[in-house]
Amino acid sequence: MVFFNKPVLNIDEKIKLLKERDLIFEDEEKEKHYLQHIWYFRLTWYFKFFQDKENNIFKEWTTFKKVLDLYIFDRKLRLLTLDAIEKIEISLKANINDYMTENFWVFWYLEEELFFLESNKEKEIYENFIEKVNNIQNKSSSIFIKEYFKKYDEKYLPSWMLFEELTIWELSNVYRIIKTDFRQKIANNFWVYQLDFKIWIHLLTNIRNISAHHSRLWNKEYIVKPRKKDKILWNKYLTSYNKDNIEVVISNFFNATLIINYLLKIINKNFNWLDDLEKLFEEFPEIPKEKMWFTDNWKEKILK
Repeated sequence: MVFFNKPVLNIDEKIKLLKERDLIFEDEEKEKHYLQHIWYFRLTWYFKFFQDKENNIFKEWTTFKKVLDLYIFDRKLRLLTLDAIEKIEISLKANINDYMTENFWVFWYLEEELFFLESNKEKEIYENFIEKVNNIQNKSSSIFIKEYFKKYDEKYLPSWMLFEELTIWELSNVYRIIKTDFRQKIANNFWVYQLDFKIWIHLLTNIRNISAHHSRLWNKEYIVKPRKKDKILWNKYLTSYNKDNIEVVISNFFNATLIINYLLKIINKNFNWLDDLEKLFEEFPEIPKEKMWFTDNWKEKILK
């Protein structure tokens, strides 16, 4: 068994260590301030891109400013992505809620027969969802919920009120276990096959959680992979071959961009998210877009 025994370094000792590893400080006092307030450990995620994997020595001519620019770019990318996913989340809430309430009344979420609950995992998702419902009704500080229970002698909230309190992760799980026919009816509003739509939402939930928790986004491969047989984007996805020599979709930011742009254009054709992404690349021209799987003509590929 190996025990952790690394020494605790103060800010000056950390700078000394970075210099010993050949990181260049051009304005040490100013950069010391950044290092102190951004947090050394968080920046190590970005140091690694500029370091030799074997010995942590920085590549030639690497400055602290280059690392900081990458950090700031990634932060702005997360905010831009969160803004897009928020629009998709709101649309998803509206479309799930509208279809299910119009067809099965406002307390539809209590009717187990509307859900596919064959496996233990699906049953667990539904049980956790109902537990969340009860927590919202008993503990929420939202004024509209308190006013509802003052006015009506009901035990449960209409689903449109309930959905306002759900996170995209909870929303993704609800959609995942709704019966297939109903999922497809909802997905029809986005002109997409329900299985692909379910995977898309799961992927965007993964990316949303990465962004909301300030983790590295820019060159990361995500947990959820879209299908190669995706009926909408199959001919645009970037792919690779797995260990079994089967072609699979890479779960990266470029492929996520395809999904985000498609859904945003369905929701509102005037959304200009791709233009905003292009402006972000222009603001940081030294960021290696190819490490995000973006080529010089990336926008043309997405729009064609």
